[in-house]
Amino acid sequence: LGKSKDTEQELDTNEIVDIFNAEVEMLSDRDEAKIVEHFRSKIALEEDKYDEGEINYIEVIKNVLDYRKWFQFKLYFKRTGGERRELTDKEFSKFSGGEKAIAMYIPLFAGINAKFNAARSDAPRIIALDEAFAGVDDANIEDSFRILEELDLDYILTSQALWCDYKEIKEISICELIKARDASSVAIRRYRWNGLVR
Repeated sequence: LGKSKDTEQELDTNEIVDIFNAEVEMLSDRDEAKIVEHFRSKIALEEDKYDEGEINYIEVIKNVLDYRKWFQFKLYFKRTGGERRELTDKEFSKFSGGEKAIAMYIPLFAGINAKFNAARSDAPRIIALDEAFAGVDDANIEDSFRILEELDLDYILTSQALWCDYKEIKEISICELIKARDASSVAIRRYRWNGLVR
């Protein structure tokens, strides 16, 4: 959802996105004037914080141009047999550690998928996960890999615990890094998982 306007001079988020997505040749003088007026209005609001010494001028410009602040996101969840509810802080605090991790991973994967879907068809669809699925139980890990497979996302991940030998993973290359306590080098032991056997 686009965030609501703070002043009358600001544009609706959808209108800004439409203008930015249009071909440059198609933009009218009126569109350009709207964009200028929009950002002047946003800068004026931020300059109040600047005048009060809360932020410096670089932060003013950064805050105005940070497109992530143009949107607001609402997440919903549904337990088996339950009703669909908004994922508020209060509801999130009731989740187990694994549920909290999954509640963050799934929207992340969905957002990445949406971004990749807007790219060229030959663009790589690869993500990197550090300490992937830490604190998540095996059933939810397997479900997460199922989602990655359904979204057709390739991945590179690091983990101290995962072998990635889940039935949802059709094939994966695994590198185990081995370092003896007194050694000055790291050895690599390689494995492959083919969906059935490591």
